[in-house]
Amino acid sequence: MTEYRDGRRNVDAYVEPREIWERNTLLAEAFCSTDDRVREAQAVMDEALASRTRALAAFAVTVGSDSAVADLMGLNEREVRVARRTVGKDDARVVADQLLKAPAETPPQAAPSVDFPAEAPPQPPSHAPDPGGEPQAEAAAWAAQPSMVESAASIAAVTWTEGMDSVLQWSWQSGLDLQTVAEELGLNSKDLLLRAQMLAAEGRLAPKSPAYETSQSGRHRRHASLSYSAVPDSPETLYSSPSPYN
Repeated sequence: MTEYRDGRRNVDAYVEPREIWERNTLLAEAFCSTDDRVREAQAVMDEALASRTRALAAFAVTVGSDSAVADLMGLNEREVRVARRTVGKDDARVVADQLLKAPAETPPQAAPSVDFPAEAPPQPPSHAPDPGGEPQAEAAAWAAQPSMVESAASIAAVTWTEGMDSVLQWSWQSGLDLQTVAEELGLNSKDLLLRAQMLAAEGRLAPKSPAYETSQSGRHRRHASLSYSAVPDSPETLYSSPSPYN
């Protein structure tokens, strides 16, 4: 092996090809891989060129003028003439017939939509009338279920954050007008009431500050008059309860 000053090496003739392959396996395999891809692409290109030539010849034979087809398609007249002569008139006419008789491509039809029947609303259980008045109680309990479902849906519709809960707790403790608080939070009175009831059930909403008569004297009298405001049951009474500071 001869080595030049610039670092290039000349492989002597006595080195076997197998030895060269073993020394440069990665480079050899990389070349083989790229060469295979080039050959595959060349085969696809050759087939595409053959189809193009047949279609151009069929077009020229059908029109009957090489120059007209060349001007229409922006090609050289010689290219159209060579394609027509290469394919031949008979084969070109066969290709033209095949192309003209080929069914037009139709867009795939969308799968028909299937309408599933809507779920029927739950029906109240039917029981035989009882003189003890139990049917009336069961009917009343069943009538209350839609409101419970509606309340749960309303709570799920509003995304409560820790900051909103803190504002609600502080406003309830301070005796502020909760209707104003609801407007500031962008809620309605019903959503605010449901959240207050939930916080109270979880023990996170402490009672309002106790209100007592300052005119009464004696320690035992003040403790006896302490009153805590509970969370109301309806939006109508949410803002009608007196503030502990009034």
